[in-house]
Amino acid sequence: MQVVIFIGFIVFAVAFATIIQQRFLKRISVNYIAMAIGAAIALVPQTNSLIESFSSELFMGLIVAPLLFFEGQRTRLYNVLRSWRAIVGLTVIMIILATITAGFGIYFSMGLSLPLAFILAAISTPTDATATESVTHGLKLPKKIAFYLKDESLFNDASGIILLNMAVDWYLHQELRIGQAIGNFLYSAGGGIFLGALVATLLVFLRQESFRSKYHLSAGVAMPVEVIFFLTPLIIYFLAEEIHVSGIIAVVAAGLIHNVESERSRLTNAFIFYNSNQLSQLLIDILNGIVFLLLGIIIVRSMREDIFNQQTIDAILIGIILYLANLLIRYFYYRFSPSIKGKTSNKEALIFSLGGIHGAVTFALAYTLYDLRINVADFHLILVSEITLILLSMIVPTIVFHMILDKDIPDFDQRKEVDRVRVAMIEYAMDQMKKIYLPKKIRKQLEFDLRAQMNQTSMVDFAREIKYTIKQKELPDDQKEFRAEVYRYAFRQERDYLGKIAQQEREYRRGFLALYRQILMSEVVFLDDEND
Repeated sequence: MQVVIFIGFIVFAVAFATIIQQRFLKRISVNYIAMAIGAAIALVPQTNSLIESFSSELFMGLIVAPLLFFEGQRTRLYNVLRSWRAIVGLTVIMIILATITAGFGIYFSMGLSLPLAFILAAISTPTDATATESVTHGLKLPKKIAFYLKDESLFNDASGIILLNMAVDWYLHQELRIGQAIGNFLYSAGGGIFLGALVATLLVFLRQESFRSKYHLSAGVAMPVEVIFFLTPLIIYFLAEEIHVSGIIAVVAAGLIHNVESERSRLTNAFIFYNSNQLSQLLIDILNGIVFLLLGIIIVRSMREDIFNQQTIDAILIGIILYLANLLIRYFYYRFSPSIKGKTSNKEALIFSLGGIHGAVTFALAYTLYDLRINVADFHLILVSEITLILLSMIVPTIVFHMILDKDIPDFDQRKEVDRVRVAMIEYAMDQMKKIYLPKKIRKQLEFDLRAQMNQTSMVDFAREIKYTIKQKELPDDQKEFRAEVYRYAFRQERDYLGKIAQQEREYRRGFLALYRQILMSEVVFLDDEND
């Protein structure tokens, strides 16, 4: 029962964060609001007690793995293969350089042992694409930089984990085994790619075979196919971890394979494809919110247990060194690396360096040390240092990006324009419908439904319609078909109007596409209801 309460509570908190952002704080990323709510939950003893203790293994498997799988599914395999040299450079060479720079920087400036310094440095290397979206909210991030930041965040977790394992082994046994670390990296990364691609390919062909069977149009086939799809990242991640290859790399590879499938099978079973796409987007939004909610909770819990002393000051200084070291290496690597295509300016290098945001994965890696034989004082030092790193990596770019990046059309302005066009579009459709003959009963229903589309019906109107519907007999089949034809014509008028406007106001194309999908969905919902 405690687990059910825990899950329900955090999902409700994420939904509440979205409501606050949509209604009151439209210009602030919902992720920041979720983190603030998480911090508030941790500060109140009654709500804090509802949240289970943090488990890095479950966090990586149940939250990070599905997020990376869905992110991989949105990434074209062609683009990854075409840029593999740059990706290897960003996720291996740059990560190693950053780890070495940060490790020796801490060693010489703070006097820590080299193994502990390299543990801190390794944890600081993975970046978080979700967090990057938070600091660029309402801003235009250059496409080239966004591409490299996304690919880096997909693959660099594995490098950070391998380097961390090497540093922990060095810390525990006082012996640096570089050869073993290289072998572990090749086995872990290569095995992860092979396993993820193999299992994903088998599942893809199994799903495609079910689509092409004589039962593929039956209603029951959708459920098992969709269940297998959403369990895929969990199955692959935990299977990979069981055989000691990179579960993170495995789920990313699986996501890339599923992207290839989705590009060429959208119409094989459009119903399942659409449902899976919508449900995966819902899960992405929920999981993203949970990441930042838990981040806020963990930060408060960690700082609450802290006794502010010299060690805390040292930990904060170490976090600053980690951030500056990563910033420096990221800047110079992107600026001068031959693997980065095209010329890069100082401004582009600065944007890329600041765009490497650290988030929940960094915390998860830090918490993996809890069950190891790490000194309690060292573990505390690591947590506070990584908290400092995470906060700096989010606060600094949030401020700097607003100075150096061009403003995007804010979501608030986008919605305002879309709402204006929605009203004009529906009024146009209603005017067109007045030009044709319709029975009074059908015209009344149509006008109510069209006004409901633009949110111009009151609760009194709704109650009146409910009362009318309860008393109304079901229409004969021929009248149902006529009503369906009338609604199809009305929806067609809306689409025609929107198509003309979209050509004139291309800067709002994203919002108009969303509106176009709503019209199509309205038609699908209405026609499904007519066929019941």
